[in-house]
Amino acid sequence: MVFLLKLFHIKGASMHILIRIPDGFTKPSAYSVSPNPQRLRVDKYVLPKWIFMTLAAIHFLIFSLMVHSAANAFTPFRIGTGGETGVYHPIGKLLASGITLEAKKKDSPLDGYIGVAQNSAGSIENIKGVESGLIEAGMAQADIASFAYNREKMFAGADKPSSIRAIASLYPEKFHIVVRTDAGISHFTDLKGKRISIDEEGSGTLAVMRIILQAYNLSESDLSPVYLKPMYTHGKMKNGDIQGFVSMAGAPMDAVSRLLETGVTLISLDQKVTAEITRHYPYLFPGRIEAGIYPEIPTADTLEVYALLVVDEKMPNDVAYAITEALFDRRTTALLREGHPQGVAITQDTALNGVSIPLHPGAEQFYKEKGIFK
Repeated sequence: MVFLLKLFHIKGASMHILIRIPDGFTKPSAYSVSPNPQRLRVDKYVLPKWIFMTLAAIHFLIFSLMVHSAANAFTPFRIGTGGETGVYHPIGKLLASGITLEAKKKDSPLDGYIGVAQNSAGSIENIKGVESGLIEAGMAQADIASFAYNREKMFAGADKPSSIRAIASLYPEKFHIVVRTDAGISHFTDLKGKRISIDEEGSGTLAVMRIILQAYNLSESDLSPVYLKPMYTHGKMKNGDIQGFVSMAGAPMDAVSRLLETGVTLISLDQKVTAEITRHYPYLFPGRIEAGIYPEIPTADTLEVYALLVVDEKMPNDVAYAITEALFDRRTTALLREGHPQGVAITQDTALNGVSIPLHPGAEQFYKEKGIFK
């Protein structure tokens, strides 16, 4: 005999358990079969005492667990990051852990919060998520944050002013142009006609790639473009389905390190081109991926931009202050230093480097108290 036992019914939701009891242990005195032959409803039945006591114990245990969970409910503090093989996601997970630790402090404005790092397409999607309230914070390139705040380029035509504000500058990101060594690519213009992954819509990488292509008088159609996050390019790079991919990320990034045995290298950008780009986009500036960051790959001249942590202007000042405090707390600093090579670059002393949008008042108060912001 099979019984479907309802444990509870709350606000339209029910929990049931399905119990199979061998024939002979029950003595139904009446039952009816519904039009669906798969369902049997027992209206009246007689259960041995031990079975009844077991069911009662199960009911009590589950109800007790629910009450305990309700008493210890938490609110997720969601941080928009990026793909898993980039740098946003691993750094975002470490920041989320730091926020969770901060929330445990007595009388913290973050009480009840737990940090959560969410995968995303990247900077553009994160900013849109913060502005719409889908996430509480997001990681974003300084140039993309500037476009959003000033309603330029991909944010032009938005129906209301931007609400994003900065908590801190985190670390410099470097534009990676990664190609197979057997692809016959030694200069940026050699990408013409090649199958290159240029990231997906909503990413800061794709936005910067379009700027670079324009600076070289090229367009996406001059490539055979593929629109994938770096985490999805690994297999295609290994088997030669694509000849390269690009990514704006801190160095080293896992997506490159995992391909070293396959045979990859980095392509440089011409310094005259990067200087011209900086003239038009001041938050993109010339930089280098130094030799040794990736074994046996030489220095590559490229573009850099700072990664920012952004929130919405409507975030309460005490919460924004606590988030900023958590970011530079010794425990978070230890997590960052131990958890990722780029974590050592996140310091209180460099927190305002390359910030391209106004600070949140709560963060501004923190920096004023530390003598950093005047």
